[in-house]
Order: sequence, then C-alpha cells, then structure tokens
Amino acid sequence: MKMKFLKTIFLLTLSSSVLTSCVGDDDYVIPTVFEYAFNEGFETSPTGSGSVEVPITLDGWVNYNATSTRLWHARTYSNNIYAEFSSNFSATGSNDEAWLITPAIDLTKSTGEALSFVTKTRYSNGYPLTVLVSTNYDGTTAGIGTATWTPITFTAPTTNDVFVSSGQIDISAIESNNVRIAFKYKGSKAGITTTLQLDNVKITKN
Repeated sequence: MKMKFLKTIFLLTLSSSVLTSCVGDDDYVIPTVFEYAFNEGFETSPTGSGSVEVPITLDGWVNYNATSTRLWHARTYSNNIYAEFSSNFSATGSNDEAWLITPAIDLTKSTGEALSFVTKTRYSNGYPLTVLVSTNYDGTTAGIGTATWTPITFTAPTTNDVFVSSGQIDISAIESNNVRIAFKYKGSKAGITTTLQLDNVKITKN
C-alpha cells in the first residue's frame, strides 16, 4: 500500500510539472478591449510633403484659421499619418489661430467616457496647443467665436520628437449629443513657430 501511495504521489507531481512548466502567468492575461464613442487616427487623410500641405477635410471636422489662411494638414512618417500645424511656414507678419474641431459626438448613451490623444513637438520655441470642449458649438466657422469653450487639462510633451499621451481625461460628467473637441494652435511667424503633431483622438466608453 505504501509503495502504491508513493507511486501515486510521484505521478501526480510529474503530471503537474508537465502541465505548468510551459505555461506562464502571461499566457492567461486577457487583453483589454475598449469600446469607443469616438476614434480618429487621420489614417484616411491625404498627405502632403515638403512645402506641399493638404488640409484635413474629414467628414464632420471643422478646419479653420481665424487669423490667416493656412490650415491643419496631414503628414506621414514611418507609415503613420497624423495632423500637423506650424507657424514656421506662415507668411511674414501673419498670426495663426488654427482650429481643428471634431464632429459632434453623442455621449448621452454611454458612461465612463475618457478622452485621450497624443501630441508631439518639433523645433519647439513655446507650446502652441490648447484643447477645449463645447456642447453648444453649431459646427460653423462663424459659430466658433460664439460657442462656449472649456479648456481641458492634459499632459503635453516636454521634449521634442516623441509622441506623448495626453493621459485619460475624464469627461464622463458631460451629458450631450453635441460634444465637440477643439484643438487650437496659436502662433505667429515672429513668435511661437513650434511644429505640433496630433494623432489618435479617442473617447473610450463603458
């Protein structure tokens, strides 16, 4: 009986080691799957290169410069497309207040919403970007000046040439079917000329 008992223990130990020796904890990690109320990576935007700029004209977006003519445009690098603006390429004596505004986003049918995006600076001589949210903007260029815009606090790059996440920005208190996120670049040929790149604008939801 003792021998049978020891043999049973041995076989159980052996089978246990075989089953677990090749399986790590990571093999059981289930990847997080997000649901999005909004998700834009600018991947369908035609891109320019060099001095050729192709303005972003995505459906529902508003791309407008309140003080000059140049607009946010799409660029590509390492097979990634992103939005970009820089006053470095504006005319001498000009100022830029360049707005890139999302389509209306409905947050009335979801909960736990969080906004995120990534930004990168190049040739920085000051930070040019403000991010704002509105629930009463009517989608017209004239309406930009009359809408109520609330600034959003986010994490900005502190060094050049690295995309930095804004962090997960809690916007779950906003209950509206007309939520607009605006990215406003403010600079001038004689002032801030930093190149600002923007990508992966997302709103996750529960």
